[in-house]
Amino acid sequence: MNIAADLVHLSYCSQARTGLQAADLDKILEISKTNNHRDQITGLLTYSGDIFIQFVEGPKASIDHLMYRLRGDARHKDLIVLSEGVEHLRLLPDWDMELVTAQEAHGLLRDALRESDRYGTVIALSRLLAKLQPELYQDLDENDNSG
Repeated sequence: MNIAADLVHLSYCSQARTGLQAADLDKILEISKTNNHRDQITGLLTYSGDIFIQFVEGPKASIDHLMYRLRGDARHKDLIVLSEGVEHLRLLPDWDMELVTAQEAHGLLRDALRESDRYGTVIALSRLLAKLQPELYQDLDENDNSG
């Protein structure tokens, strides 16, 4: 199998289940690094306290299997695929799995929102953005109600 010809990327966001602790996140990262190395997947993950955003790239069969596992993972719900496509080169060739900040995740969600043409996805992304950084959206609500 030619891995370069079969390389795909996928990003998703999901709502974390309540009660997720720092130790749970550490375990997710530890297991992800091991599994991703085995499955030739690279990527990044962010967790804001109630939202996960992940970007992964690797062989299509590995990414499909990962998504199957993620859809059944009880630590989150409402998984939304933000983008997916075929790649020729990896963006993150040395990252089995790395954690990024909420601010970086906010930028990824805003980019996905600008590119989305599906109503349900736009609504879901807007809600996730408001949860990820509520202080940015509180002012908008107050301005809308003042007039």
